Amino acid sequence: MSDERKDHPDDIGVTIFVCTNCRDEADPDIRPGLRMIAALKEASAGKPLAVKPVTCLANCEKSPSAAFNHRTGWSYVFGHLTLENVDDIVAGAMMLAEDERGFLPLRGRPACLRGKGMTARIPPFHHHEDMPS
Repeated sequence: MSDERKDHPDDIGVTIFVCTNCRDEADPDIRPGLRMIAALKEASAGKPLAVKPVTCLANCEKSPSAAFNHRTGWSYVFGHLTLENVDDIVAGAMMLAEDERGFLPLRGRPACLRGKGMTARIPPFHHHEDMPS
């Protein structure tokens, strides 16, 4: 399910936002995010995922970048992505969509969504933790 499923937002577990502002270092006329959006829409067809453009994720040093936003859970920002990572991006987004806590587990997460590829993990608005003692 790509962003065409706007009429049934409850069907969407995770939205993948892809930065459209960054340009290819070798050819400034190329915006890698635009190609990634097209590839992700194709790879995520029939899945509870939406793929949407976003002008900037403020992750330029790790371009191209994408963010996962779980409907009721955590959000994640990733960088250093390529078209070769499209299947792994979809697999990771599905892991997040299928987790009942809305959390992307580290175990089993594709390599491009770990380590230097991960930029941030953002708790949901309703998140609460006690201060450590």
